[in-house]
Amino acid sequence: MKKILAIGISSGIVAAIWTIVSFSIGLSTVAGFLAWSSFFASGVSGIKGVKKALIANISGICWGFSGVQLSNLFAPSLGNVQAIAVGNGLGSLAICLQSRLALVSFIPGSFIGWSAFIASGMNFKIAIISMIIGSFLGYASEMLTDVFMKVLKVDVKNVENEILNCNEAA
Repeated sequence: MKKILAIGISSGIVAAIWTIVSFSIGLSTVAGFLAWSSFFASGVSGIKGVKKALIANISGICWGFSGVQLSNLFAPSLGNVQAIAVGNGLGSLAICLQSRLALVSFIPGSFIGWSAFIASGMNFKIAIISMIIGSFLGYASEMLTDVFMKVLKVDVKNVENEILNCNEAA
């Protein structure tokens, strides 16, 4: 079995379970998938990947919440669209500036967190819970991939060589 197939099978299983569970208990399916994506986009595997992605995601949720509050504050004097533009602009600036701190340096993860907040109907609690679970879903799919690879006795070294050969040919 090729590793990409193992990733696909494990991700498919975890995604199906997440969809059923999130719908059943009123969480944001989209926010969970966004956190899962952040885990893989962080470029770090295991719990370190969960930490890197989730901290950035939560900061993004906080900036999204702050942007909405600022928009509400400015709406009576600026109008809705302009107020939203100011809130989004200041929140985006803050995400970029905070990246100078190592703990929240994963800028895409912060913007993904903000997106998850919006996708969660701007419900702070639902966004946070869904993203925490989603981060661990990424980790679970990574671990399940490893299980499939071991159970099916895939020679990981050969897989790595295949990847290197494909990259060299491209």
